[in-house]
Amino acid sequence: MQHIDWLAKPALGATFVAAIWGFNIVGMKIALSDMDPLLFTAARFLLLALVLLPFVKISRQQIRPLLPIALVMGLGHFYLLAVGISIIPGVIASVCFLLGAPFSALLSHLFLNERLTFLQSAAIITATLGAMLPTLLMGQSELQWGILIVVLSTFMWAVGNIQIRKLKELPVLSIQFWIAIITAPLCLIAFLLQPDAAPMLPQFTTKTLLSLTYVVFCSSLLSYSLWYGLIHRHGMSRLAGFVLLQPVFTLTFGYLLLGESLTLWQLVGSSITLTGIYIYNRQNQRAAQ
Repeated sequence: MQHIDWLAKPALGATFVAAIWGFNIVGMKIALSDMDPLLFTAARFLLLALVLLPFVKISRQQIRPLLPIALVMGLGHFYLLAVGISIIPGVIASVCFLLGAPFSALLSHLFLNERLTFLQSAAIITATLGAMLPTLLMGQSELQWGILIVVLSTFMWAVGNIQIRKLKELPVLSIQFWIAIITAPLCLIAFLLQPDAAPMLPQFTTKTLLSLTYVVFCSSLLSYSLWYGLIHRHGMSRLAGFVLLQPVFTLTFGYLLLGESLTLWQLVGSSITLTGIYIYNRQNQRAAQ
């Protein structure tokens, strides 16, 4: 059997990573049909912390700088993302998540004095409006809240990236571990304090257990290991465009497994967002040359 070197071929490796990320949204949505978002987030990060524990060096000095990052990324991003995914179609959540890189660039411009061109700014605004307006104008309050929650979670992901960049260099696994070990108990306590919380054990169905396993081992560990390896070997400029495949995979898996589809206006809005992200990425590549 021929061995495939996923890092040697950027198109193959990046497409595979996009497929993992695309299915991740669908897998989370399947689990969240049976599990409370707080409990899902707690279980996800507890499993991740247990998996990472043998591979990280625990130091008390890391707690203080990583505590605010853990709160922003764990609660502000991952928990809100789980809430949003439980409300809106997976592909809409996937498109919104693409706003993370432009949001990071905007915050870097505001707080780190990094350059942002007029065309990049216009692309960010266009992509954001494309993601939000069709659903907001549809008049369905639940979907409107869902889209706002996912966009907010994506913005918090960008805030977390800025926080991480201000730190002295820390191993990625250490950052993931501390986010997990701080977020898991907070979400579990919040779940238990809910007055109308459903019983915990019945929520751990076969579907949720399979989803949690996929999210931790495939999305959190495998995909990012491949992604960082591809960036190290080939550079970000050759890979950025493949991120746009993520919503395509989410739409495909969502249709096959959940029967999800987009309305005409959601399709138009998603296309506008993808166009805005593509323009932003192209300008970012030119600026890097």
